[in-house]
Amino acid sequence: MKLIVGILLLFSPFLSQAQGVFDFKTKEIELKNLKADETPTTVTFGFKNTGTQPIIISRVAPVTTLVKATWNEQPVAPGKTGTIKISFPTTQISTNFNYTLTVYSNASSTRKQLRIRGNIVDNPRYPDLLYKLNMDSLKFKSNNLSFREIHFGEIKKDTVYFFNSRQKEVSVSIRYKPSYITAVVEPQIVKPGKKGMIIVSLDADKRNDYGYVYDNVILSIDNDNSYKNRLSISAHITEDFSKLTEEELANAPVAVFEKNTIEFGEIKPGEKANCDFVMKNNGKSDLIIRKTKASCGCTAVTMGETILSPGQSTTIRATFDSTGKSGRQYKSITVITNDPQHPETQLTISGNIANKK
Repeated sequence: MKLIVGILLLFSPFLSQAQGVFDFKTKEIELKNLKADETPTTVTFGFKNTGTQPIIISRVAPVTTLVKATWNEQPVAPGKTGTIKISFPTTQISTNFNYTLTVYSNASSTRKQLRIRGNIVDNPRYPDLLYKLNMDSLKFKSNNLSFREIHFGEIKKDTVYFFNSRQKEVSVSIRYKPSYITAVVEPQIVKPGKKGMIIVSLDADKRNDYGYVYDNVILSIDNDNSYKNRLSISAHITEDFSKLTEEELANAPVAVFEKNTIEFGEIKPGEKANCDFVMKNNGKSDLIIRKTKASCGCTAVTMGETILSPGQSTTIRATFDSTGKSGRQYKSITVITNDPQHPETQLTISGNIANKK
């Protein structure tokens, strides 16, 4: 028996290598300026089995259900080739896409990642195919712009495109916009079957706020005086700490909370629960609380000091009002400071509202 075990141990490295091996021609396919089409786009990943055993693909898992994968479910023998075909609708996915797919098999590497990425542009044959949102017979690609993260001192610009599907020309202008936003329509008169665009700029300094911000730009179509046609503008405004020197970082404020979660227990309907979070400045310069924001209007936030010297502490109280609520509750409070390592901290309160008797 010992002899048999010894022989198996001796040859185990060779037995473990007796597997199929994927050799893909490419693991990433980039599709630049892919034209939108009513027919799904299909791309093919080709591979060769350079191992010593057949490869059997059990499944291919895309990150979105909009992407479909097909392959030959028969084993791919050593030295033979196979393909994995990927198809997706260009009119339903993001115009700038980047999707991964995981291939599961019995090969030496049981998981392989493939990637498709690129961008989708208008197709002259179907000029309005990507314009699905209707505003008074004008078709828009989107009615919202997200500037994502923007730093103080920055001005970011983006564009919304629209298509005139009417049988006559149409005028488009800006009826209302916040002072920190610039919006320009080009052209202001759009002929039938033609496209226009609205160029939007956001000035973070003029907005003068922190964290997530949201506003609207109201459009006037053919001098319409209503407020129904609008673009939603959002951004996440932060301080830019990237330019701080090592010395400045070493002397920066440090926000430390005694606890980030508080359970307020069980309360009766209509009662209020107070949760006190203690924050201390463990850094070497003043800690400034820029902003606090609750996830729900049912939660009010009150603070003590908003500027803390090194070593100083303060209390942030979250008051939850259970009026109109029932059952288990979870609410969050975001605290924004000038701590460059952790500029935003999320606090959580939770508890239960007892059933009425």
